[in-house]
Amino acid sequence: MEEIQKKAGILAEVLQYVKTFRGKIVVVKFGGNAMVNDDCTKSIFTDISILKIMGLNVILVHGGGPELDREMIKANIPKKVINGLRVTDKKTLEIAKRVFRKINEVCVHHLKENGVKAKDCTESLIATKITDRKLGYVGDIVGINRPILLKAVRSGYIPVVSPLGKEKGIVTNINADTVATRIAQELKAEKLTIITNVRGVRIDGKFVSHLSTGNAKRYIESGEITSGMIPKVLACVDAVNHNVRKAHLINGDIKHALLLEIFTEKGIGTEIVK
Repeated sequence: MEEIQKKAGILAEVLQYVKTFRGKIVVVKFGGNAMVNDDCTKSIFTDISILKIMGLNVILVHGGGPELDREMIKANIPKKVINGLRVTDKKTLEIAKRVFRKINEVCVHHLKENGVKAKDCTESLIATKITDRKLGYVGDIVGINRPILLKAVRSGYIPVVSPLGKEKGIVTNINADTVATRIAQELKAEKLTIITNVRGVRIDGKFVSHLSTGNAKRYIESGEITSGMIPKVLACVDAVNHNVRKAHLINGDIKHALLLEIFTEKGIGTEIVK
């Protein structure tokens, strides 16, 4: 009986969060190293489906760097990176298009299996401009076609977006964190959640659950936030500085990480706010 009552108590606690977030837009970025573990991937898709069923309007942006790396190795194409961005020549772009199309299909399939409607909303969504020829077919976002996403959301779908854009009909590769951030900003999302393979930000070896945008920038400048965490933290900072109420970095290796972050007071990752 105690166990049953405990479960009922958890459901009652969740109700207050459902009432708060019902009808609000939540952008989730999932991909990269967080997609490697099949059990955790299944857990994330379950969480996203539960959020949708509870009335939250979820938009899913996927990445897929590790899968793209594997396919490039098979094609004997060396990986080149400049300032954290993948150099994308024609051959790399074709592989990226194929890999991202497959990942998008997998995302849609898993969500449909959980009883929610989902669709690929990548086509004609993101307008880009190639500004650095050294990077090849890498685009900077210059516009988001908001009606595509809003129509899908209003029709009950979870839009699934690949990190690809177009400049005058030419497909371009885009950083997935950047895509998720820009979409969250354009739609004034309640939350941006970036799912990665680490718990969140650590300062002096200690996990930080709450971080202001000002402190985040200071920690980056002082070298206390380093390496691959820098672009993710900067994406979160950019989001909350432009229309997004909160941004979160969470570890997808933790089962039901997304539910724990949104439906509990303390959460499990690092939240970044103004």
